[in-house]
Amino acid sequence: MSNDLERDSASYDRIRKWLARTLEGEGVDRLVIRHDTGAEVAAMRGEEGGPFESKDGIVDELATAIADRVFEDAIGLGGVQRYIVTAYGRDKVVARLTLRENADASGADRQPGDPIDSEPPTERGLLTQTMRHLEISERTHATVVANIFAMQSRMLREKDERIAHLEDRHWETVIAAEQLVSDHHRRQLENRAADQKAEAMREVVGTFLQLAPTAINKIAGRRVLPEKTSPALVGLRALVGTLKPEQLEALKFVLTPAQLENFSEIVTSEVADEENKTASR
Repeated sequence: MSNDLERDSASYDRIRKWLARTLEGEGVDRLVIRHDTGAEVAAMRGEEGGPFESKDGIVDELATAIADRVFEDAIGLGGVQRYIVTAYGRDKVVARLTLRENADASGADRQPGDPIDSEPPTERGLLTQTMRHLEISERTHATVVANIFAMQSRMLREKDERIAHLEDRHWETVIAAEQLVSDHHRRQLENRAADQKAEAMREVVGTFLQLAPTAINKIAGRRVLPEKTSPALVGLRALVGTLKPEQLEALKFVLTPAQLENFSEIVTSEVADEENKTASR
């Protein structure tokens, strides 16, 4: 063995103590080294098939041989390997020894600068490490889910604020449109009132101009100005002139045909008399 590959001295000490106790008892004529999978690694027999002696020199040689075989096999397999050394005497099992050899800690296949494992991984350590990884994974998952929920909540809140803002703008637009419509209707009413006022003023002026000659002639007691029409005709014309188209149309339904005919005759007769008076003058 080179200095770079040194076997575990603790394993050698265990093997030597076990051999010293085992060889002092019943005669052991055969030693078998097996891997924990059941594969046989090596077998040793006493000289001429007899039992091993329990002398210190023989015990040291056997311990060294067993430790070397176990170490060499572990290096070939790599990692932590388990072995069983069985002592047989007269075809029966006398004693057994279980060994654990860490080939990685021995320096086998190690490159310069590689770290040295002072303590190999165990099942408990691997289980703990796996549980830690799972815990970190769960925490990371929970954090990611919480972040997603927070982001979605923020987006929903921003959308609600946006919707509320748009609703406010919508109602402002509706109110402004209603105000514009109301202003338009008010202007229409004001224009209509102005038109009616102007029309009434024209009717008053027209009536005054028609009645003025008659009034002046009556005040003077003689015919000073020519009268354009009679007061009755003026009143009748004023009455007819103030009637709106819908009122005239409604007369067809309010008055009977006979009443409507009489009304037409009165108007026609009054107009004819006025025209005759004007012609005779």
